[in-house]
Amino acid sequence: MHIARQNQQKQSAKLARWAPGLLLAGLVLFHSISNWIWLSRNVVIRGWDRIGALINSLYYLQTLSTINLQTLFKAMVQDEIRPPLFGFLMSLMYRPFGVSANVAIMINVLYWVILLAATYGIGVRLRDRRLGMLAAVLVALTPLVFAMSRYSYFEFSVAAFTALGLYAILASERFEKRWACLLMGVAFGLGLLIKRTFPVYIAGALVVGLFQAGIPRRLGQALRSRPKIHGRALLLALVGGLALSALWYFPNRDAAAGLPGASILFPGWWLLASITLYTLLLPPSPLSNLASSVTVTLSLASVWYLPYSNFVKNILEVGWGVNDPRGRAVDLLAISTYTNYLKSLVYAFSPVFTLLLILCTLALLLYALWNRRRLLPKPWWGWSWWMLLASAFLSYLILSTSIYHEHRAITPVLPILAILLAGGLQALPWRRFRMALIALVLLFGVAQFFAASYEEGRWLVAKTLLPQPIFDQRSLFAWGTYLETPDSEHNDPRYEIATDVLAHVESGRQQQGLDSASLAIIAYSSHVNVGMFVYDQMRLYPALTVQDPAQAYPDRSLYDSAFVYDYVLVLKGKNRRADVLEAENLILNEQRAAFEEAFGLETTYPLPDGSEAYLFRRKPRPTGNPYGVQPLAATQCRRARS
Repeated sequence: MHIARQNQQKQSAKLARWAPGLLLAGLVLFHSISNWIWLSRNVVIRGWDRIGALINSLYYLQTLSTINLQTLFKAMVQDEIRPPLFGFLMSLMYRPFGVSANVAIMINVLYWVILLAATYGIGVRLRDRRLGMLAAVLVALTPLVFAMSRYSYFEFSVAAFTALGLYAILASERFEKRWACLLMGVAFGLGLLIKRTFPVYIAGALVVGLFQAGIPRRLGQALRSRPKIHGRALLLALVGGLALSALWYFPNRDAAAGLPGASILFPGWWLLASITLYTLLLPPSPLSNLASSVTVTLSLASVWYLPYSNFVKNILEVGWGVNDPRGRAVDLLAISTYTNYLKSLVYAFSPVFTLLLILCTLALLLYALWNRRRLLPKPWWGWSWWMLLASAFLSYLILSTSIYHEHRAITPVLPILAILLAGGLQALPWRRFRMALIALVLLFGVAQFFAASYEEGRWLVAKTLLPQPIFDQRSLFAWGTYLETPDSEHNDPRYEIATDVLAHVESGRQQQGLDSASLAIIAYSSHVNVGMFVYDQMRLYPALTVQDPAQAYPDRSLYDSAFVYDYVLVLKGKNRRADVLEAENLILNEQRAAFEEAFGLETTYPLPDGSEAYLFRRKPRPTGNPYGVQPLAATQCRRARS
């Protein structure tokens, strides 16, 4: 009997050890399968940023057709607007799995692994494995988090590296653990190579961590004591830094010559590599560990930020309206400035999760006051939860004071809220009530997942309608932009006309025996724009050229430029650009007779929102140049910019 009890205890202990890994693997597998089903059913890619990221991934694929130092360098610097890692990693998915939008987006499985593992680690560092597992499940069931994992937006990957950075700060134990500090440097560096705004989400936790570790005091003491320079380490660092920077720079010096930061590239990389190696050679201490983390971050990020050293100007313009061409600005005295993202939080987290987070916080405060218990442990300033609270608060404040107001920008903050909710639920003192509440929360989260993901689950919404909308939210389930089903409403399959249009143009090219054919896209709506056509053209129709004439011929009107092309697609209704509206009116109304002297109407595409797309085909090519424009250059639209 005693032996049987011992065996049972051993099996229970073994299961307990394996439980976190099995749970995390199950969550990753669940979202991998669910996302593939969702993507397979969804044929519509809306907007500009999503398709723009996919087009960029094809350019990375072309650049990396052969992999060596030259192509890696070119890949790192080929996009002067966005850091390279997001598109670079998407392009790697094409090699084993084939080239398609769905394959590229499945790179988010990697970010699921990082996000959930980091979330579990944060929970363990804050309390124990139970908190880590509950936090991971709640993050996996957070609406905007799982919704973003189905798109080619940056925010989901930023959320993953934010969570990894938070875990590394906690695991460093106030920068005493070198391995965690190096992990922090890698997470920060890769996060910066994903998106320039990454520091927004991590800054609060880092500031709290610095003060909790007494870094300002330690740094002051070190400076007053005249720190010793380790000559041998410095020499090794200079030589090693020279070798590494020369290996990266000199094979690519011709390509580097045309970059904005060309004059500082080699000395800058040499300096950063040398400082990084020097800090890694120093004896471990909180200061040297922190220094190594900072230098690793800067060295990794420098592969893009040093060549494009004007990134600060771009951030200020796009984020805070400095010299904004559209005159956008933020009113810092308006209350609405600081409440705008509250709607995003309720929408993204759902009213139920948001309400539970508030109620748990109030219940714990009242319980502590009623029982005369300390609200915070001693010393209160060393409480690890301050890092998460500071990170969430500072992120919210910075985003609120920016001119960039997109619901999805709040995504990297949501895992922090999910961890806070998990901590609040676990801290409730009434055991049976706590367990029942957690079970109900998880059941609600699963129901919310299916209601927000698939049309078959939408019947649940009728059961959860609110009598009065909260922040325009009419359902207890999360609802709205980005939380879309794959086969209805904004994702109605009838919006997907690019496949048929390109097949039509290719068929016409082959029938006429032409080596190439050109297609102009005079349309600018979230459902019909040049990017929708460029991605499929690059994948499937190399003999076709697809362009936005405004980009190809910026000195001419869209109407005049249309006469250069073999085919012209014009959208009637829903266009959001003044020049497109003007060309639409000229082609379809004022100058239609003149236009149809050169073009014949091939087919019309009625769209679910009431707009229509008209595909025109040029009549047999005239000799000479009667329309007074230059021949079409055999180039494609380089990028679909938002």
